[in-house]
Amino acid sequence: MRISIGAPLFAAAIAASLSLCAAPAASAFGLQSPPENGRSPSNGYGFTIPGGDGSSVGPGAGFANPPDEPSASSLPEVHYDLSTLPPPVAAMREKIIAAARSGDEAQMRAVIGLSSPAPVFSSTGDGDPIDIMKTASGDSGGLEVQAILLDVLDAGWVVKGEGTPQARYIWPYFAEFPPSELNRRQLVEVYRVLTAGDFEQMRSVGSYEFYRLEIGADGRWLMFMAGE
Repeated sequence: MRISIGAPLFAAAIAASLSLCAAPAASAFGLQSPPENGRSPSNGYGFTIPGGDGSSVGPGAGFANPPDEPSASSLPEVHYDLSTLPPPVAAMREKIIAAARSGDEAQMRAVIGLSSPAPVFSSTGDGDPIDIMKTASGDSGGLEVQAILLDVLDAGWVVKGEGTPQARYIWPYFAEFPPSELNRRQLVEVYRVLTAGDFEQMRSVGSYEFYRLEIGADGRWLMFMAGE
């Protein structure tokens, strides 16, 4: 599902981020993973995404690569086979997905609490994760952001520091790709999370600036936030 997040939602996200980092976190939580609904923020997390209107984005418009071929440059390898995830990473991803799908605040809070230190949900690293999701969401319960989380985790992923204890598993994979390097097939995946108009704004600045989620090699949920 694609949802364009305009000025009202971004303003809410900024206000929440400022107020939450001014007060100590209500609780400590931890860990991070999977996806299922889309939308897009703006400032407050270090990015600007006005409500996308999809204009100036046409088939193949402005693409640096042939329609169906990835760039020959050194882009990270994209993974889709869930069976290749380390067991701790796969387990955390499933727990996050189950909590997000339930729509239950207590269940999401419990999964967040499995990681120490708590996963990062804001650019400052401060604030209560549930409150941050509620403030950034178009609804009052934070469900829109949880739907985005599901879509993010439904995409492929990339690994940074693969083979090391510090390895990080990052969703969606296109968060680590220059927007201009994505081919047409990959753009279909992008448009499950973002509108074409929102993506065009990111392409103009040269980086992905929406939600991403990271899980450590040891299964700790590291972060879920928007921004470059």
